[in-house]
Amino acid sequence: MRKIALAFIIIVQSGWLYAQTTDDALRLSFDRNSGTARSLSLSNAMGALGGDYSSIGINPAGIAVYRSSEFSFTPSLHINSTNSDYYGTAANDEKMSFPLQQVGFVGTYKPVRETTDGLVSTHFAIGYNRSNSFNKTTFFQHNGVESSLLDEFVYQADGLSTSQLDWSPRLRVAYDSFLFDPLNEAAKTDENLPTAYYHAFEDLDEAGEPFWGLDNGGLNQRRLLTEKGYAGDFHISGGANFSNSFYIGGTLGVATHNYSKEVQHSEEVNPGNTHWDYLNNYTFDESLSTNAIGVNLKVGTIFKPTNALRLGFAFHSPTMYAIDEEFEYATHLEPGFADYNSYYSVIQEFSYNLRTPYKLIGSFAYIFGASGLISLDYEFTDYTSMRFKSSSSNSVDDVEFFSDLNNQVQETFTSTHNLRIGAEVKPTEVLSLRGGAALYQSPYNSNYLNSNDTFYSFSGGLGYRMNNMYIDLAYMLRREKYIQSLYYSGFVANIEQDIYNETGELVEFQKPAEVVSNNHQVAVTLGWRF
Repeated sequence: MRKIALAFIIIVQSGWLYAQTTDDALRLSFDRNSGTARSLSLSNAMGALGGDYSSIGINPAGIAVYRSSEFSFTPSLHINSTNSDYYGTAANDEKMSFPLQQVGFVGTYKPVRETTDGLVSTHFAIGYNRSNSFNKTTFFQHNGVESSLLDEFVYQADGLSTSQLDWSPRLRVAYDSFLFDPLNEAAKTDENLPTAYYHAFEDLDEAGEPFWGLDNGGLNQRRLLTEKGYAGDFHISGGANFSNSFYIGGTLGVATHNYSKEVQHSEEVNPGNTHWDYLNNYTFDESLSTNAIGVNLKVGTIFKPTNALRLGFAFHSPTMYAIDEEFEYATHLEPGFADYNSYYSVIQEFSYNLRTPYKLIGSFAYIFGASGLISLDYEFTDYTSMRFKSSSSNSVDDVEFFSDLNNQVQETFTSTHNLRIGAEVKPTEVLSLRGGAALYQSPYNSNYLNSNDTFYSFSGGLGYRMNNMYIDLAYMLRREKYIQSLYYSGFVANIEQDIYNETGELVEFQKPAEVVSNNHQVAVTLGWRF
């Protein structure tokens, strides 16, 4: 079962068609919240605290904790470094960006006659919180790989006629580039004849069966994955404070998601294969662009049974996204191998809808008078509730496709239980020192390779208050360890014989890479209260 799950995930990651995959659903649903510097330094454990603009995005009741009106904004610096291990060969890359994490206004309105019973104050807020940043580059390299990306093409094309390759622009451009050919010669002239295929790094034996032709060092592989983009919410919030002990709030959000990915995968015959006189090297490019807009609703409460104790609860509705995707593929060949040095697919465009999972957040905070506080958030997210839907038609084919895709979502993902904790100490009346940590479970089902992925963060910071102005500084390290599969072929995976290299090590024909991503965030929040 685990091998089947591994096969499915790798096929999804490599993309039969780029449109609508389970990975798209996860990327649109998985948040890496940033926000204000105070929230960041407490690892976003803000659900029961309130009184901070980013806390409104976690528990909208936090707006009712404000005692005055406020304007704030948070510029930041992100440095994302990635380290990959592919067949034991290490590689690293780094990318820097300067996002605006948050900007917002909170208005506080009190009755003409101030009271401590009943309705004490009402509140209104409008602004923006960033929920994700995708800017990073990941590099993979290894010499002597005993399989090829072309193995995946052959595996996916198996049993299709050459005309049916039009179903996948990815396969079509690779076939047109002569990177793989039909085993049945008749299929070259009869475009409707189903056939098996073999690729440019394979040879044929006397019986006409393909075999790996590079038995003296395989291929030298390089892959560069470049990702860009961001996600965030523009929102309007409202709330009320009752007797300084019960707070309620709600937020209507407009979510935006902009993401692009470029993959450059190159393979070159290892110089040890001196007998090889066919294709020596090629590069395969893939690009994806996603733009989405959606709406969501958040509601929450905070209850203060004593001056020191605060309990919070929040519900985040699913975000209903309308998504537009555009993708294309290209091959670049050594001169003289084919009629052209480069081949390009037709640019493909797809539109569809997605419902992200709902979230439940329970929060606890204890205030130690004027000395400090401790805060804890528990978050439940049901990733099995993600759902795709066609945006344009209800044809039988569309209904069947999205039904199958939604079944894959339910099989691939599971619910997660995430924890965030933060603490603040005030050595003086105007200075605060803060720290926090968070642990996030992998959203993948336990039967899947990526179920062992880990996501956690550590943070710290300080704040300084001066009359009606404040400044907060924060640093967060967000570390993610995960498996990245470059390609998959069931034909290669089913090779059962044990083959050892000259040093006595077992040869692994297709191995996923291990990746560690370290995202360093430095943020500064400037705020004015009036």
